[in-house]
Parts: sequence; C-alpha cells; structure tokens
Amino acid sequence: MELDSGTLTKLRAFEAVGRHLSFAKAAQELYVTPAALSHHVRHLEEELGVPLITRLHRRIELSPSGMRLLPECSQALQILSRAVREVKRTDQQETLTVSVAPYFSAKWLTPRLGRFWAHHPDIDLRLHHAYQPADFLTDNLDAGINWCPGDWPNAESTLVLHGRLTIVCSRAYLKQLPPDPSPHDLLDHRLMFEFSIEHLIRWFEASGVNLPAPPRADQVDDSHTLRRLALDGHGAALFFSGLIHEDLRTGQLVRPFDVEIDPGSAYYLTRPKDRPVGRRLKLFTAWLMSEIATSPYV
Repeated sequence: MELDSGTLTKLRAFEAVGRHLSFAKAAQELYVTPAALSHHVRHLEEELGVPLITRLHRRIELSPSGMRLLPECSQALQILSRAVREVKRTDQQETLTVSVAPYFSAKWLTPRLGRFWAHHPDIDLRLHHAYQPADFLTDNLDAGINWCPGDWPNAESTLVLHGRLTIVCSRAYLKQLPPDPSPHDLLDHRLMFEFSIEHLIRWFEASGVNLPAPPRADQVDDSHTLRRLALDGHGAALFFSGLIHEDLRTGQLVRPFDVEIDPGSAYYLTRPKDRPVGRRLKLFTAWLMSEIATSPYV
C-alpha cells in the first residue's frame, strides 16, 4: 500500500474519528463534513481489506483492526506534525519558547529577565506558563522549567533550584499557637499543602509525631495562592523552601520548627532528548546557570 497524499488524508480522517469515536466531533476538528470523513474511512477500509470502524445505532466503535491501527497512526501523525514545525523554525526567527511553572516564573525568573534581554536582544524569548512539566512530544516547545523529578520522560534534565518542604506561617498566626509550640500542636490548627498529603504525613513523621490517621488539611494546588493564604494568616503551610527566602528574611513568614523533608522533586530545566541543542537554548541555559550560581534564591 503506497502512502500517497490521498492515503495520508484517509489516515488522518480515521485517526480523528477513532480518537473521538464520533464522525461529528472529528469533522469539527478537521473542518470537513461528517459525510466526507465517512467516505475517507470507507475507502481506507477498502484499501486495507479490513473493517476499522464498527457502525452501531447512534454510535461507533473501533474494530480489532482499528484498535491496532489507531495508536500507531496517532503517533505517526504527531511525528510528522512535529517535523513540519521543526522545519518551519529558522535561526532567522531567533524565537525561544520555554514552558515555565507560573510561581517560579513570577518569583524567580521574571525579576531577572532584564539581564537576559540585555545580553541577548536578538532572542525572542516566549514564556508559556504551565503547571504540568513540558511535553515535548505534543507541545511546540524548546525547553521547560518545571517542578518535576529529574528523570522526566523524553527529556534531558538539568537541576535549576532545589529545596526542602517546611512548615511556614505568618507571625500573626504563630501567636495562635501555644507558647513554645510542638509540631503536635499543629494538628489542632489549619494546615495547608500543595502537592500531596503524603508530604505532610512525612513531615509529621520526621517531627516525631505519631499519626493514627492522615492529618486534616486543605490542599491548595497553586503556589501563589498557598503563599498568600499563609501570609494573610489563614493557616500553617507546607511550602517549598527554595522560593521563600525573602519572605523568611523579612519576617513576613516564619518557620515555627526546623523540620524539613525532601519533596522528591525540584525545579529542572528540561529539553527534548532527541533534538539537537540550538544556539538560542545554549545561550539561555548558560545565562540561567550563571544566575543560579550567583544568586540561587529569592
């Protein structure tokens, strides 16, 4: 079977229909009619000599052959799409697109960007803010700076900022605790965390507190909001120490206890494992590592 332009069109039609399990939704995605998609899929089935879609009353499902073909087809189309994007990129554009965790961007990266632009005015740095680590298989990105383990899939990782998880609160909230408080006293007060209740359990275990059950606590899955709640005196927060040095230095936040735990993640610079490192990314990486070496914390 020759993969000419007509066959690629049919495969693209099948992939969209199989992914959505709907001719109507696939048609909206590809900006064609459902009838045209049905026509393409039927022709592909005729060329392959096997059914790919089982048409039922008011719904469709993949045949066994369709289930085998769909993941391979999806991956192949993603590879083609990525290759086309790469070809479109030229050094004349000098664009560098980096995915960055929003809190890291606001607290650490953004205040320093003036120095990067001063040294590299020819590079158009575009920041894409995302909570999830960069996915280089599907996203049009050159690099990412995100909170993740060091062994992120399909990526080469360089440590940017590490730290520990520690309990912090405002001075006003500290006054609500008993004089000379113990970690056990926190169980009678509002606790907040960002990533996982397991981190909070581990913190109490490291403090020598025996927990018969997980502590009652509120999850706040945004670093900005968690910090604001702690600053405003709404509770004690388990927070990443690497991005609150200034808050602790000025006394806006305090650490009632010296106990810290390893979160198992940190802020890493990630880049695609299977892609050559271009000039722009090399310059950005060198600048980033220089900033880390001279002033790692905020």
